[in-house]
Amino acid sequence: MWLNVRKFALLALGVVALWLVSVLGLNLTVYSPGTYVLSYLNAVAEGNYGLAATKAGLARVPAVLPVATQGISNPRIVGTHTLSSHQLVVQAQYDVAETSEVSFFIVEPGNPALWVFNTWNFVTSPTANLQFTAIGDNRVSVNGVELDTTQMGIPPTARVLVPGVYEASIGTDWVAAEAVTSTVTEVDGSYRVRLRAEPTIQLLDTTTSAVEDYLDGCVAQGVLQPASCPFGVTIDDRVIGVPEWKILDYPLVSLSLGPDRSTWSMVASGGVVESRVQVQSLFDGSVSEVVNTTDFGLRGTVRGTSLDEPVLNLY
Repeated sequence: MWLNVRKFALLALGVVALWLVSVLGLNLTVYSPGTYVLSYLNAVAEGNYGLAATKAGLARVPAVLPVATQGISNPRIVGTHTLSSHQLVVQAQYDVAETSEVSFFIVEPGNPALWVFNTWNFVTSPTANLQFTAIGDNRVSVNGVELDTTQMGIPPTARVLVPGVYEASIGTDWVAAEAVTSTVTEVDGSYRVRLRAEPTIQLLDTTTSAVEDYLDGCVAQGVLQPASCPFGVTIDDRVIGVPEWKILDYPLVSLSLGPDRSTWSMVASGGVVESRVQVQSLFDGSVSEVVNTTDFGLRGTVRGTSLDEPVLNLY
């Protein structure tokens, strides 16, 4: 009988030992901090951003997501280091656009699953901040998502997942800024994105048409001094009939960002206008045609491009 008891005890000890070894093995592999970080990176690489956000400890998926065509690939864990606080630094490596990048993630133990299997949480959520400086317009497009910088705090900031590639630009009918690409690899890092908008051909053409329409209205007035116009003539003799004006050269219009960084200063230069008028000399009564050619230019401000309602004000 004692022999059977001994055999049973040894068998029980063996089962317990095997179970403990299995638990230890699982905690070192399946439930290891490196595997936890790798599962997050795999979710990002696969575009499963709902799972990635959950693992990152976020309440919702960020509005701006990494560029799908420039996603990370081949994520792997290359090292871990234990801090004095018992938190662990996990070093991960991955490829982005044929370039190898590295990120560091800090994790800490969570409540054990089934009282024996390790769980892990990110100490610092694997996100970073894109900080925008948008000059010339408040609308910024990031990876296809339209953002309004006036509603993003000071400075305008968007929280994004790490790692990822983020391409920001300004592109409207009236203004545009070249794309700025940020490869975000640093957890809790801040990446400055500076965009300076320039007027589009459409805005320049629209402004030029407005200037030309205004000048056409000036020459149509048929007076020596067209009201609120950049040219006019003075005749000392008696005018016979109606003066005739003709624009020989419309001015060349240029636009530059105004000092308030939201409006556009307009300069139109190089205009040439011709006037013809029949006059009668007050001295001898003779009648002649007086022709004057005058150079002119004008200035103004274009407002409302950020509202898609550009308006030219001349002064």
